[in-house]
Amino acid sequence: MRSLLFKNLGLKILSICVAIVLWYSVVSERQTNLLVTVPLTFVNVPKGMKVRMVSAERVSLHLEGPVSSIRTMEIGKIRGTIDLKGTREGKSRFELSPSHFNLPEGIRIAGISPEVVYVILEKYLTFKLPVKPRLKGKVDPHYAIRKIFAVPKFVWVVGDRKAKSSINSIPTKVVVVEGLKKDLKKVVPLEVPRDIHLKESLEHVEVNVVLREKVWDKEFVGVPLKVEQPSELFSYLLEPSKIKIVVRGWATAIDALSPKDFNGVVTVEGLKEGEYWVKPKVEAPGGVKVLSVVPEKVKVVVKEKVKD
Repeated sequence: MRSLLFKNLGLKILSICVAIVLWYSVVSERQTNLLVTVPLTFVNVPKGMKVRMVSAERVSLHLEGPVSSIRTMEIGKIRGTIDLKGTREGKSRFELSPSHFNLPEGIRIAGISPEVVYVILEKYLTFKLPVKPRLKGKVDPHYAIRKIFAVPKFVWVVGDRKAKSSINSIPTKVVVVEGLKKDLKKVVPLEVPRDIHLKESLEHVEVNVVLREKVWDKEFVGVPLKVEQPSELFSYLLEPSKIKIVVRGWATAIDALSPKDFNGVVTVEGLKEGEYWVKPKVEAPGGVKVLSVVPEKVKVVVKEKVKD
C-alpha cells in the first residue's frame, strides 16, 4: 500500500499544483457587468398568421460574468427567441427568462427589461384585387385608346387587414405604347406589393390595349374651282377661283388629303352674259364629309365670246 501511495510521486505533486493554480485563477478572476440591448426574434409562427405587433422589439439585458468572458463576447450575436407554436390569434403574454437568450458560457443574466412582452397575432386574409395595366407613352395621334384590360382581370391574394384596406389593385410592369397604331396584346409580369402575396401561382397576365381611330375635322385652304357645263359661246371668270372648306372623316384618311383631292365646281348651265352669285359644290373622297364652304357663294362673270 505504501509503495502505491508514493509511486510516481513527482507527477502527482505536479498535478495537484496545476489544479490549485487553475482553481485559483478561476475563483480569483475579477467579475464585471454589462448592460446590452438585443433584438427579439419569433419562431414557429402558426400557419396562416403573422406577427402584427409586439410591445417591444428589443430588450435590455443586465449581464454579469468574468472580465475576460465579457470582453470577448460577441454582443451582435446575442438575441432573444420567442416560440409562438400553438399561439392563437390576438394578444398573448410572454414572460422572458434567461432560457430565451443565447448567451456565451459563463455569462449570467442579472436582469431583463422589460420582463414581459406582448405579441399580437393576426390571421392572413384572402381577397380579390383587380389587375391594373400600366402604360407608358402616347399612341399614334390618329388613334385613341378605347379600352384597356388584363386577362385575368382579377387575382386572389393573401394579406393582412391593413393590406386589404390600403391596396386597391395590383399593377403590371409598364407596357410601352408610344406610337401604337393597332390593337396590342402583351404578356407582362405583375408587380406585387410587398405586403401581400399571390394565392395562385400566377406571375404574368395578358395586357390588352384596344384602339379606335379618331374622327377629325380639318380645314383645307386653296381648293380649286372649275366651271361645270359651260357654253362654248361664253367665257367665265370665277371670283374667287379657290375656296376654303372644312371636312370631317377618319383621321388617317383626312391626314392623307390635300386641297387638290377635292372637286370644287360651279354650275353655269343656262347663264347668259352678266354677273351671278353661285353656290359652289364640293365633292370629297369616299368617307369624307364636307361641313362648310367659304365663301358660300362665288361671283361668276359671264361674257360673250368675240366672234372672229
